[in-house]
Order: sequence, then C-alpha cells, then structure tokens
Amino acid sequence: MSAVAVKTEWKIELATEIRNKMKRLAKKDRAKAEAAKEILFDFEAFCAKCLKIKTKDGSLKRLILNAAQKELVRVVFEQLAAGKPVRIIILKARQMGFSTTAEAIIYYLSSLQEAKNAFIVAQDSSASENLYDMFRLYYDEMQGVFKPMRKRNNSRRLTFENPSNKDVELIKNPGLKSKITVSSAEKKVLARSETIHYLHVSELAFWPDKKKKQHLTSLFAAFSKEPGTVGIIESTAYGMELYKEMWDSAVAGRNDYIPLFFPWFEMPDYRMPVPDDFVLTENEKKIKERFNLDDEQLQWRRFTIRNDFEGDEEMFRQEYPSYPEEAFLVSGRPIFNQEQVQEDIMHAPDPIRKDFDDRLWIWEEPQPGEKYEIGSDVAEGLDEDENDASTAVVFKRRTGEIVATLQCWEEPFDHARLLDKLGRMYNNAKLAPERNNHGHAVLLALMEVFRYPNLYTHRDYDQKGNLLEKEGFPTTQKTRP
Repeated sequence: MSAVAVKTEWKIELATEIRNKMKRLAKKDRAKAEAAKEILFDFEAFCAKCLKIKTKDGSLKRLILNAAQKELVRVVFEQLAAGKPVRIIILKARQMGFSTTAEAIIYYLSSLQEAKNAFIVAQDSSASENLYDMFRLYYDEMQGVFKPMRKRNNSRRLTFENPSNKDVELIKNPGLKSKITVSSAEKKVLARSETIHYLHVSELAFWPDKKKKQHLTSLFAAFSKEPGTVGIIESTAYGMELYKEMWDSAVAGRNDYIPLFFPWFEMPDYRMPVPDDFVLTENEKKIKERFNLDDEQLQWRRFTIRNDFEGDEEMFRQEYPSYPEEAFLVSGRPIFNQEQVQEDIMHAPDPIRKDFDDRLWIWEEPQPGEKYEIGSDVAEGLDEDENDASTAVVFKRRTGEIVATLQCWEEPFDHARLLDKLGRMYNNAKLAPERNNHGHAVLLALMEVFRYPNLYTHRDYDQKGNLLEKEGFPTTQKTRP
C-alpha cells in the first residue's frame, strides 16, 4: 500500500467559534491565518501539525499517518466528498493504529463543527478509558486557534461548550454544542436518548456476547443516516460470531459497510534486524513468496511467535492475519486441520466461470462419460441477511474433486429447481439433498414435480433387522460421523 498524501474535495464546515478565531488571527497575521487555513482543510496536515499521541516508549509525538492509516482516511473522506453516509468495517492485525486514526477523524469532525455528537464504544472499561485518554490528549495538546471551549464533565465525555455560568456569555458565545462520549460495552444500556453523528465501535468481536446484539441495535437506532455521518466498526477476529457475520455481509455487498482488511505486514514498525544465522523455514519461504515479504518482516514474525505467543503460530495468525480468511479460520474453536486449510486457501484456483446468476461457481465443466455426485444442505431461504444459505457441492466420483459449488437463498421449491438443473447439467449426477426440516419439501419437488432421475436413496435397518429405504440423506446422531 503506497504512502500517498490524502487529498479530497470535501471541506469541513467550520463552526462560528473557530471562524471567529480565524478572523481575529487574520487581522493580526495574515500569513499565519493562511497557513492555519491550509491545515484546517487538510486532515493529514491537521494530524501532523496539531494532534499528539503517546508512543510505546512513553513519549509524545505528532500523529504522522502510516500507509494503512492513510487508506482508512482516504476512504472516509472520499465518501464524505461523495455526499454519502460513511460506513466502514475494518478487519485488522493488532496494534496497527486504527483506533488512533478513528479517534483522530472523530475529534477533527466534532471539535471544529457545531452540534455534532460522537459516540465511541470499546469492549471493556479499561479499553474505553484508554480511548478517552487519547481524546483528552488530542484536546490538551491542541493549538490555540483550533481549540474550542470546553465544559467540564465528570464522565468520559468532552463537551465543547462555553464553560461560563453567565447566561449573557452563553447566549453571546455558546461554543460548538458538540460532544464526544466514550463508553464501554460492559454497560447495561448504551445511547438511547440522543442522536449520534459519528460512531466508532471498537473491537466488536470482544464485546460481551450477551450484550453485543442488544447494544448494536440501540446504537444503530440512535445513529443518524444522513450524509456526512461516519460509522467505523473495527476489530481483530475472534471466532464465528456477530462481527464475522457483519464482515461477511459487507464483503458480499449485503450491507452498505465498506470492508477494509489490513494485514500485519502493512504496519511499517513490524520488522526487526536479521541475525547472521537467519535461515528461512519451508513455511516461511512460502509466506515470503505469497505476500512479497522481506527477511526483516519475517524475523519480526518469528520473534513475535516465539516470545508473545509461546511458539503458537495459530495464535499469531489470529492476532496478526495475512488475509481475511486466516483471521477467522484460526480463531474460536476450529475443528478442521488448520494447516491444511491454510495451505488449501493459499493455492485455491479461481472458478473458470459462474452461472445461475453468479450463484453457481464452476471449476470444471461436465465431461462426457464422467459420473458426478451432488450433496446439498437445505436451508429455509427466506432472508439472506438473517438466515443460512442453501448449498450444493458437485463432486467428480472418479477423483473426488469438487468441480462446482452452489450457494443461494431460495425457498425450498426454487432450490429444488436449481438442484434439478444442476444435476442434469452434470450428467444426471447422483443427487443427495439432506432431508431434515425443509429438505422434505425439496425432495418432494424433485420427485413429484421435476421427476429427477437419479436421487440418492438412504438405506438403513430397523431394530428388527428390516431394510428401510428412503430418498435423501438424514442427518442424525448416527449418520453425522
């Protein structure tokens, strides 16, 4: 990712308080006022000139955006320039600075404009305190002309208002009437009584499971859908849960969130000097070639696995993924051999074509004389956002290769129609739909309506030893293994 300057056509609408300060500065020193104006309308310059952060060694430094942070900023401000409500979901490696960047964007938008409400939610109280301290540092270290008045609060909130108790002063110069609130997902209730213009959901995958959906419902109900609003959801992966569902929906285009993935090797700090006896393992050679890495990055990776994760490479891949699927594959409680899955994904070919309105992916066309088998998992198919997909997999019997896959959200009858078409396409393949639940309706349509000629018949014996035969595959405690 190239480290290019972030420039867009969008310009912030400055609050009256800030405009008045700029006018007074122009009367005193026009050159300084022009320089200040350049900074105000260039977010990257605003970060570099005005915002300070704490470094890992405990010192303060200006916020200089790295390449990955610039990519997030570019997407946000391009969406603002397009007049859209900004919705972004981020899957990332650990400690790449996206909370810092999201807070910088929100601080910029909230501290220079009027009547804006920002709401930030972290996974727990400790994390929310860290994010609030970040905002406080931004404010405390801000230069005078860009620094709005602030009303004192006891909670984790920055309220940009005139702190005076005199009504005359408040009427004459009320301040921005904007605020930034930082909260924790551990709370019972979030944001039920106010409109949110800027929302940052931090480490969603690690929110308390019992409160995750409830809190998001409450936040989204309060979150304005107007152009110019900004919502950023970011997290590292942690199993197959709600954040994973939202990420998958964004990738598939089922919601309006823009998915941004940032692998660990895009962080410029993640590299170490290479020792003289450094020799790559076979696995490291594959990783180096696949992702075009250098030895300093691989030495950092090796050091981190050995010292931060006690040699557990799977934990490293969860916290510092190289591609999106890797993060979710190794997190949670995986059943399948992860090394083999990783290897397969890294070398998986693209389909040669798609069919059935892109629902069918084909890796090999039907071959004359070949025999094929199709297994199908049947779902209800009512709502793509809320329900599982119905799926089918086409195998070449002679080799066991997968030659095509189908994924759709059709109701049982329409799913049966697609299976009939798919089976006939592949030389009247042996077709084995699961017969549990909605599978009964699919099988009935295949037999009575489409009269499919080659359905799988499951054979079993009852307690008396009598042979039982019935179309379709029954998933039971006995057959599941």
